[in-house]
Amino acid sequence: MSSHLSLELMADLTELERLNDALDQLAQTQRWSAESLFQIKLALEEVVVNVISYGAEGGRLPRIHVELRQDAARLEIEVADDGIAFDPLQKAVPDLDASLENRPIGGLGVYLVRQLMDSVRYQRDAGQNKLSITKTLAFSQ
Repeated sequence: MSSHLSLELMADLTELERLNDALDQLAQTQRWSAESLFQIKLALEEVVVNVISYGAEGGRLPRIHVELRQDAARLEIEVADDGIAFDPLQKAVPDLDASLENRPIGGLGVYLVRQLMDSVRYQRDAGQNKLSITKTLAFSQ
């Protein structure tokens, strides 16, 4: 089972629906489990929303490219954008024991991505942020 999906997204929250539709279709044809699909959707939503929310520079919205490559049970995801340089992996791990009133806003999304996926790597290359994510998939019967 190998497959490939490549999407160019505008930096607009309405694009999440298009991304989710493409993921639903890929998951159905590749027989991903509902849990794998949920985790991938959640992780990608966190990453894409961060780019949309924080990647604009001087009024110019970033372009986002999402690429998924599946080989057997291994899924490789790359999210690239030409927005402001930002390494989300440099964010401190949130203090989950702190009360809600004492927690700073933000940071849980990146933590969640790291927990749901097998590996997450960042690099800045040729003016682009590149987040590389891997996930071992489970399949439906």
